[in-house]
Amino acid sequence: MELVFRPAILKAGTFYPLPQPITKVQIQESWDFERYKVLLEDGDGTVGRSRNGIDVTFQGEVARAGDQLLLSEVEMLAALEELRSVFHADGDASFSVYLYRDEADETSRYFQQCSVTRFVYDLTRPELYVYSLVLHADDPVMRVGGG
Repeated sequence: MELVFRPAILKAGTFYPLPQPITKVQIQESWDFERYKVLLEDGDGTVGRSRNGIDVTFQGEVARAGDQLLLSEVEMLAALEELRSVFHADGDASFSVYLYRDEADETSRYFQQCSVTRFVYDLTRPELYVYSLVLHADDPVMRVGGG
């Protein structure tokens, strides 16, 4: 098994690779619970633990889309516009976020039931645009499967 980092969005049967290189990926998990405190006793009690959905944050540069180098502002802006159109809510705004691909057995690691929370991009440096993308997965399980 050889996992390769290949971040992409799968929406309506189409893969959209994220602009590269990606400089940082963070996955934030949280849990829901009820905490109570008994008066005049040390400590507290926690009940009802369950996982919330997760947030996946990508920070990257817009220098490459798939295998194609983006050398001009027009090409970099077009890559961002394509990504914006993927995130545009149209009826079913849910998609899957793919992180890793195993070429040997043709499986991937991904989250499903995802939506965009925030998409920020900086256009001030004409030689290289940078972006930050926060996605939320309602389902906190990292899936393993074909695709």
